[in-house]
Amino acid sequence: MFKIAERKIRWHKDFDSSHFLDLPYESKCLRIHGHTYNVEVEIWGELNENGMIFDFNHLGNLVKLLDHKILVSEKWVTSREGSYVVVEKNGKHLKLPQDEVVILNKPNVTAEYIAEWFAERIAEKAGKNVRKIKVRIWEDPRSYAEITLEC
Repeated sequence: MFKIAERKIRWHKDFDSSHFLDLPYESKCLRIHGHTYNVEVEIWGELNENGMIFDFNHLGNLVKLLDHKILVSEKWVTSREGSYVVVEKNGKHLKLPQDEVVILNKPNVTAEYIAEWFAERIAEKAGKNVRKIKVRIWEDPRSYAEITLEC
């Protein structure tokens, strides 16, 4: 007789964003550039009262926040001027429309930190039925960063 050993959902979606990195060495990634990222999510848990582990719509809404935006670290924001955000880093002085920027509460905007940010947003929406969250952020078809959260 078979029994349910575990339940898991898996979801992935592409989104386009631009960023640059803060690095202590010379790198092309110090320049503003973009990626077609792919976010891949796995969530383990039990069914909630709606018969779901987690609502896929929440994941889609998170991607919409990042899609076609400029991702920056909150540490790089030097001021807000009306509907603009001023970012200063790596010799850059950028005055960007607030609705085109996502300010991550991370010290840098690496794939590792983007994965962490995404996993934390999922955890904020997760019910008590969720046991484990895994997020992969693919920068290109060869490279990804992964984070796993467990309770």
